Amino acid sequence: MKFPRIPPRLEGWLSAALVVIVTLLTYGPLIPSLGFYRDDWYLIWTAQARGAEGIMSLFQGDRPFIGWLYALDYNLLGNSPLNWHVYALIIKVFSALAFLWLLRTVWKERKIETTLIALLFVVYPGFYQQPNAATFKNLLLAYGAAMASLACTVLALKGASVFRKTMLVAASILLAALSIFIYEALIGIEAVRLILIWYVLKRDGKLKIGESLRKTIVAAIPYLTFAAAFLFWRLFLFESTRRATNVDVVLSNFGPLSLTSALHLAVEMILDLIETSLLAWGVPFYQFSTSVGDARITAMATGLALIVLMLAGAYLLLMRGQASPSEEAGENPQNSRDWLWLGAAIIFVTTLPIVLAGRNVIFDIQWDRYTYQSAAGVALFMGGIIFYGLKGRLRWAALCLLLMSGVLTQLFSANYYRRFWRVESDAMWQLAWRAPQIEDGTTVVLVLPGNYALAEEYEVWSPINLVYHPRQELKIAGQVMYDDLWLEAVLGAQEERLVRGTVTVKRDYAKLLLVTQPSAFSCLHVIDGARAELTAQERLDVQRLAPFSDADLIDPSGAQAVPPSDIFGAEPSHDWCYFYQQTDLARQRKDWASAAQFADEAIALGYQPYEVSEWLPALEAYIHVGDQKMAKRIALLIRVDKKTYQSICQRLKSLAGTPAEYDRDLLAESLCKHD
Repeated sequence: MKFPRIPPRLEGWLSAALVVIVTLLTYGPLIPSLGFYRDDWYLIWTAQARGAEGIMSLFQGDRPFIGWLYALDYNLLGNSPLNWHVYALIIKVFSALAFLWLLRTVWKERKIETTLIALLFVVYPGFYQQPNAATFKNLLLAYGAAMASLACTVLALKGASVFRKTMLVAASILLAALSIFIYEALIGIEAVRLILIWYVLKRDGKLKIGESLRKTIVAAIPYLTFAAAFLFWRLFLFESTRRATNVDVVLSNFGPLSLTSALHLAVEMILDLIETSLLAWGVPFYQFSTSVGDARITAMATGLALIVLMLAGAYLLLMRGQASPSEEAGENPQNSRDWLWLGAAIIFVTTLPIVLAGRNVIFDIQWDRYTYQSAAGVALFMGGIIFYGLKGRLRWAALCLLLMSGVLTQLFSANYYRRFWRVESDAMWQLAWRAPQIEDGTTVVLVLPGNYALAEEYEVWSPINLVYHPRQELKIAGQVMYDDLWLEAVLGAQEERLVRGTVTVKRDYAKLLLVTQPSAFSCLHVIDGARAELTAQERLDVQRLAPFSDADLIDPSGAQAVPPSDIFGAEPSHDWCYFYQQTDLARQRKDWASAAQFADEAIALGYQPYEVSEWLPALEAYIHVGDQKMAKRIALLIRVDKKTYQSICQRLKSLAGTPAEYDRDLLAESLCKHD
């Protein structure tokens, strides 16, 4: 089938449209269900509590330009997670189009191949933190600016007039400044610029090595001057107060220069190169596909991946009618071979600064970001393998597998973050249901289920203070669980930490409140150290810390805190967890009639817990109101889980004779009398 020839300008729009559509299909479907994560939290809290000046001060000690950028972004986007995710998606589209523009600028005659390489760039699965939008939109913007800067550099080499060349060089340097002041590790892009200048001059001018190198140096003078000025400022004038970005600290990590340290660097470099270029297309996909556990998401992701393949196939079918006979027959291998070595060189020079900074590639949530600086090189390298190393059907099969892997990995990642946000936001709503107010100066330790475990303390204190003290300074401290935390509780220790040089967090472990969610299916549990309600599923570190948790730090009669809907979304439906929290709160108030009423209502609606220990507040309420029939029924339900009820009974017996504000003997009699 022969298609009518498409005008060159229309072909450009067609290719760009394909790249945009694939980007939207890969990263857009789950955006409405995503939220804030990790480093997003201290930014959002600071913006609310301290405004634009507070945001800028956060980054003054390591990347001051980002502070200005975030202040502008927050003024535009506010507290809505959806706004930040749409913004990050727009930046991703810009980055993809900038890369396509770069490819077409260098290899304008290879329309099909450059478009397909751009698709590989779009879906690159080595970096799968697009859903962590508020944090990584900066990296996406920096990289998009870098790609546009390189395209301007190549166009400047081909410019006919002095004015055009000057304007393109100026635009290139401004875009490079935007990129590198956002993320200094992209300094490797300046080496990419030198490689591209040399490649274009040598290829287009058909120059010998010596002449091409001389012309490269001359053409690169403006860019080398800029790069040297930036390095001088960063290394000798600017003093980073943040350890991770302080040059002296980073260099000290290597110790005395020796053969051993050199070999260590070489090994890390080789491993990172292999992981970034090759393993990225398989390892993340395997990790997500074995843990996704959601048939609907798997079906949706597979369907969208197939749509991407069909779009790419339709494009290929349409465009093959536009290709020259030599292109269609694959008789022009030179460019394809060039993509192979150029891609490898770009991966090397962009990975080197990361390795020298003491970072390395790990395919794990948070640490995969050290691949993205090489995404363009990886796309070129894989394009070289496909269009130079493979032929016939094998070529298109490999391309389909890579696109499938990329699309599925990104959608599986978005699904992970979707579930993570549901756990996080639900935890804040459940905490508000259970604890109308929390005493100032309390240190809350929040433990979420394993796959959604929090990594940094600000993931605890930031959302909690946004709920209980919006637009105010920090009043409730937070901490994540770690192995020796119980020792701090034993000592009643106090500590102070400065977060990003501006936020002072004071923790008092004598005023500790432990809040835990044993599994993704259970409710949030506010632990009272005097009670015996730990589930058998609780981790050992939670069991150690539990006796030090003081539920009296909750003010059950305080004004009801309400999580702000612009951040946490609408209040969840009142299912079992709502009634559990209300029953537990009424129990703390010793309002036994209300506690029993909440339990009655939950049972009447057909709700029941996944974790049987959540029946205990209802059991105690029924005992106190004298409803022996319901008390017996609930006791039998708890005894279904042998491990849980035995651990509860064992603890009740161990606490016999100790002071208590509830009738422990009645509870033990009802639940454990047959033990």
